[in-house]
Amino acid sequence: MTTGDELLLLAIVPGRQRIRIRSDDRLRYALRTSELADLCLAGRIAVGRRRIEVLDTRPVEDRRLSNVLQGLGAAAPPPGLKDWLRRTPRSLTVEYLSRLEDQKAVRVRRLRDSSGRTRNDILSVDMPRRQALLTRLDSVVRSGSVRSTADRNLTLAVLAQAAGLAPAAYPGLRGITARRRMAALAATHRLTPAAAGAVPVADVELAAALTTGADVLTRRLLGELSDLYSDFTTGGHGLGHGLGSGGWSEGGAGGTGHHGDGNAGW
Repeated sequence: MTTGDELLLLAIVPGRQRIRIRSDDRLRYALRTSELADLCLAGRIAVGRRRIEVLDTRPVEDRRLSNVLQGLGAAAPPPGLKDWLRRTPRSLTVEYLSRLEDQKAVRVRRLRDSSGRTRNDILSVDMPRRQALLTRLDSVVRSGSVRSTADRNLTLAVLAQAAGLAPAAYPGLRGITARRRMAALAATHRLTPAAAGAVPVADVELAAALTTGADVLTRRLLGELSDLYSDFTTGGHGLGHGLGSGGWSEGGAGGTGHHGDGNAGW
């Protein structure tokens, strides 16, 4: 699973009568960011102040991430982080839902309505797999510190916090302390990779960008995500467009679909 797959699995919240995806439309931007984070961790890209720099064009194990890498490499001029995130397709969450279905982590029923939109009802979720993911997340959140080998766990925690998924991981009154720890971890934790000392110092910006993993997320990715959410919330656009009580839907002939709360029957 990629970090994006894990983010969506974390966002799928089982209930007594329904399964829903917890999101106010922040999730798709966090999924887009997770792709950059995974490519950073793989040493393929660096995120600088002005651009996303492709360092290595070799494909990675995951085909989707390889396609993202190829798109970044073909972009001229190299895209900036804010512009890249703002071009996040509305269909991204549905695309990741299909990935989870292919991995048999969820079971989905699709129905097409009269307007041509496809409704995606989540019928079941692999609870042992989700619990294993929560255990990994918990090991980071409760310790408050991360070894260099756990970069991806911290990446997941930071992005989950940015996307508003802390209540999905730690629900109710019993989760208050863990949610506070998760927020503090995302806000203050910095990790310096062991390889940072080997980076040439000729290009200061690139050297800083090569400090991958959690440091990039807290300084750059998390900051840009926060700015993006703030812009949409205060600029009249609103992050909650098209939200409803039905299942997730994707566009019909026009390809412009919308995402609901993801509520669905068992």
